[in-house]
Amino acid sequence: MYPPSIARDRPDALAYVMAASGASLTYRELDRRSNRLAHFWRANGVQPGDAVVIAMENNLAWPVVVAAGMRSGLYVTPVNWHLNAAELAILMTEARPAVVVTSTALAPTVVGAADALILCVGESSEGCVSFEEALATMPTTPISGELLGARVLYSGGTTGRPKRFAQKLLGVHPADAPRRHSELSERLGIGPDTVLLSPAPNYHAAPFTFGLIVLAAGGTIVCMEKFDAAAAMAAIVDHGVTHSQWVPTMLVRLLRMRGRESVALSPTHRVAFTSGAPCPVSVKTDIAEWWGPILHEYYGASEGYGHTYIAPDEARAHPGSVGKPLGSTRIRVVDEDGRDVAAGVEGTVCFEAGGSLKQMGDIGYVDADGFLYLVGRRGFMIISGGVNIYPEEVEEALLSHPAVADVGVIGIPDAEFGESVRAVVELRPGVEADSASVIAHAREHLAHYKAPRSVVFTTDLPRLPTGKLDKRGLVNRFGQPTGNGEK
Repeated sequence: MYPPSIARDRPDALAYVMAASGASLTYRELDRRSNRLAHFWRANGVQPGDAVVIAMENNLAWPVVVAAGMRSGLYVTPVNWHLNAAELAILMTEARPAVVVTSTALAPTVVGAADALILCVGESSEGCVSFEEALATMPTTPISGELLGARVLYSGGTTGRPKRFAQKLLGVHPADAPRRHSELSERLGIGPDTVLLSPAPNYHAAPFTFGLIVLAAGGTIVCMEKFDAAAAMAAIVDHGVTHSQWVPTMLVRLLRMRGRESVALSPTHRVAFTSGAPCPVSVKTDIAEWWGPILHEYYGASEGYGHTYIAPDEARAHPGSVGKPLGSTRIRVVDEDGRDVAAGVEGTVCFEAGGSLKQMGDIGYVDADGFLYLVGRRGFMIISGGVNIYPEEVEEALLSHPAVADVGVIGIPDAEFGESVRAVVELRPGVEADSASVIAHAREHLAHYKAPRSVVFTTDLPRLPTGKLDKRGLVNRFGQPTGNGEK
């Protein structure tokens, strides 16, 4: 991502647009503003190899900060802005930033958590330097000795404490940056004419990574301030979106809009892709019936160990698969002793690249054609009567119930079986169902031992800002043998 490479030929091309407000940056503006910010950092002692932490909501300053960091040789480190001061302080201690960029709303939390130069986007806040004032007097030309920065991500580990993953600083000029995920980008058709709708928080791995990819290609990012299904459908039409990026939960919520007269489809929308969790077959089928065969899926770790990809036509032929590995990466499925298992046999999913084997923490299998299928996460597997039950399989079955809008499945303590299966269900608006019908539906689609033994109804399943189901939050709220709303 090096704005001058685009600004030279297409200075007025839109680089970034906020979906709701329409506020935007051209590539010329992105180039100049990121230069100003890089100069301010340099003037205040920020050097290559230092870290810049981004702790703020989706806004128009995001691409400026990322571009400035990527042309200053910094570790560009977005963090979850929903964290409290104590949680944020832990990340700050590990990241050791020289500079933090935040917003007016979050500045008090950040000031209490970080010992660094803090810039505030929006109204000035105590302990911070105004972002706009910092840029105002700085040159619009590049700093001397520009160097390519590196992406840093925090991903949730099985312990619940985020893990830091930093790419290497390559010591090259940003104009010489290697292409990111080149094969995946080619499969998705990302280029200068791409207009990507990004509906998730920018600190999450996929929006951050694809922001870099699309801007490096000279395309346009249409960034939602926050996800809303109706607003997302409107943004696709209003901004001429060609590509869109989702997690499966978003697709479930979008499908609730299907059939409404106020929801129009756009002829420009030719590619949609999903990641973050396996997309249920029923969701893919329904999206294809509504949007046409445009939904692609990829799977991989935030740490960048490797990726798999499946195209819409492959998904029809291999329902439930997350695809084949891209590039030189190999997929291996191993048993508890680290030995490869046969096709069709479940085990721990690993990526192998360059002689290094990385476990993903997922349980899955590879079919005879080399397509990977995920069964569930090892950390949330339910063991009932000595039998392994994967929540994702039960969730997918329950999502096909006509009254179920959303569902999370967990294990709860059981004196007889060790654990039993509980479904936490959100019903569709205006539709009624009882626990008996939910359990019966599960038994129609699954072996009886996998069906929930109890059902809790709620109106607010806990979700992470990325849209993923918050399994730890679900267990904390609904993981006891009795609870509010159980039927």
